[in-house]
Amino acid sequence: MEGATWLSMFNVTDGLVHVLLVAFSALVLLISLLAYVGRRDSRYLFLSLAFAFLALSQVVELVETIFLSNQLIFIPLTGVHLSHFLDFLMLSSFSLALLVRNGESLGSSGKQ
Repeated sequence: MEGATWLSMFNVTDGLVHVLLVAFSALVLLISLLAYVGRRDSRYLFLSLAFAFLALSQVVELVETIFLSNQLIFIPLTGVHLSHFLDFLMLSSFSLALLVRNGESLGSSGKQ
């Protein structure tokens, strides 16, 4: 195969992988939202928030890959990549989901 054929096959495969990542992250977000609605627990809220940031990050990466030729989207006046910022928010939300106990805030120790 010629180099151009390999390159076009790579672009199609890369785009397909990003579409699948968006679909899977949306599915996981939907499942986490249903779990939150059923339990109304702050841990599930933070998990749902983290999966929402994951889904947004994957949509941004899909747009960067398909429409912007892998050029990263920057947040104006900060120089921060939007997808990286969303990844940071996702990790922060997962951390909060692990740290928060049922019915407690972050500052309370649970003992009186």
